[in-house]
Amino acid sequence: MPHELSATVRAFLAAGTLPLSRSITRIQEMLRRADYHAAELADHMHTDPMLTARVMSVANSAYFAQSPCETISDAVNRLGSTQLLRIFAQVLAGAAMVEPLKAYGLPAEQIWRRAVYTAVGAELAAARKGEDRSVAYMIGLLHEIGKLVINRQWARQHSAKLLAFGDFETGYSADERARYKYDQAVLGGELLKQLAFPETVYRIVRTQYRNPQEPLSRALYLGRLAQAVHCSALRPEPDLRVAELFDLASNRKLDAFLTAVHTEAQNRIQVA
Repeated sequence: MPHELSATVRAFLAAGTLPLSRSITRIQEMLRRADYHAAELADHMHTDPMLTARVMSVANSAYFAQSPCETISDAVNRLGSTQLLRIFAQVLAGAAMVEPLKAYGLPAEQIWRRAVYTAVGAELAAARKGEDRSVAYMIGLLHEIGKLVINRQWARQHSAKLLAFGDFETGYSADERARYKYDQAVLGGELLKQLAFPETVYRIVRTQYRNPQEPLSRALYLGRLAQAVHCSALRPEPDLRVAELFDLASNRKLDAFLTAVHTEAQNRIQVA
């Protein structure tokens, strides 16, 4: 089964369906080396104008800029590996979500909205527990990327029947597994693994429909909860144990959290 899963994702990537995947994989493999050099990284990024433009934009933003970065090498040095990974996740997600997911009946703008709300929710939840906000944001932004693999399989079968939504806890996973053997979480985790994202990122994406047992898994759960409320007009009853761990057990505190997610997500969407 692991070989079949790996082969399914490799075929998806080989088809060129996911823009920028090769560039991001190569750069992330460089970042994982203890001896990577900014100049080497910059040389590779010069071949990808979209990545270069985004990195330069962030490096010269008001948050990071003490003086302007004139070269991509300067920008790489200024930002560091954590911020670069976050940028790569944003660029990959943005490039991947320009087409509708017809298998799910989701237009492109709704896919991006869902990603941003989940990412912001996970980020704000992580901050409440002192966890890594950038990693939580990456996980939330990319948590549904496996839907791209499912959508391609659906299109190749010329199916007219949309995938059936189950509930908040499991999403479309039951119908995905029934039709395509794997759900989007498992496919998404394998996809991010093959794209050389950190183990924490692809592992938590892969296990998102399981009972959350670690802080970043719980942060993603709360991000998904915010997405369900604000993007799908659902109001699922939250897992009480998770809510208590994040001091969100009362309706007042949970509503305040969801409002904060909505405000910040709208700001991110407007400036994207």
